[in-house]
Amino acid sequence: MYSDVPWRLIRSLSRKKHRDKTGLTVAEGPSVVLAALEAGVELRAVVFTEEFAGSEKAGVLRQAMEDHGRFGRLFVVPKELYSKMSDTKTPQGVLALLRFPFRFTRGEPKPTWAQDLDIVAVDIQDPGNVGTLIRTGGFAGATRVILCGQSADPFSPKAIRASAGAIFSIPVTYQEDCTGLLSQMHASGQRIYKATPRDGIMPWEADLGAPCALVLGNEARGLKEEILQGPGDCVSIPMPGGIESLNVAMACTALLYEAVRQRMKCGV
Repeated sequence: MYSDVPWRLIRSLSRKKHRDKTGLTVAEGPSVVLAALEAGVELRAVVFTEEFAGSEKAGVLRQAMEDHGRFGRLFVVPKELYSKMSDTKTPQGVLALLRFPFRFTRGEPKPTWAQDLDIVAVDIQDPGNVGTLIRTGGFAGATRVILCGQSADPFSPKAIRASAGAIFSIPVTYQEDCTGLLSQMHASGQRIYKATPRDGIMPWEADLGAPCALVLGNEARGLKEEILQGPGDCVSIPMPGGIESLNVAMACTALLYEAVRQRMKCGV
């Protein structure tokens, strides 16, 4: 009865090599799947559990699927089969098989408008942190998120879920050579602000209303010395409570909030 449900394919997409080979990935959760539909992403298949299929949220998704018309088949399956496809501890009852990339490019990013606000994430290894950086960037109106070095795949199911659907609306770029990238951005007139735990200028001393890039480093090691010695200024978030450091996604949120404050104050 359920032999045509592509559950083996969906389960295999938890591994990057299968995502790269097929050009497919998985988004889970009603709000994330709805965001994909509204962004015009191609959904190859949608899977509901039997319990979810009768819910109000399922009705909203069905209507969105009809309105946007960019999906393949809809499968309704028992939770036992659904659990074989989901990689979450508490499955939300709906997932979608997606074609990617959404708004993703490799290579040097080009300036897009006069008030660029870029997030440059260097060697961010946790896909949950990558997704949260994308979500925070989308919330704050960042121009794009640029992943450098050995950063986690933004198209893993965990990263997509952590982005809360923002990955469908904010451009994501990959650039292996971060040092060269920052030099090019600096030469083009963008200010470079590198997040460090200490010894940097305060966020409110940085001109975040100007075209700029916020550079954040690896969760454990921070930014490489070659980046710290490169163009731009170091910026540190004050920590009066005595905690040694912030989670990278939390640090990004604090810096972006200051950027938003400055830009709203000057009418950007």
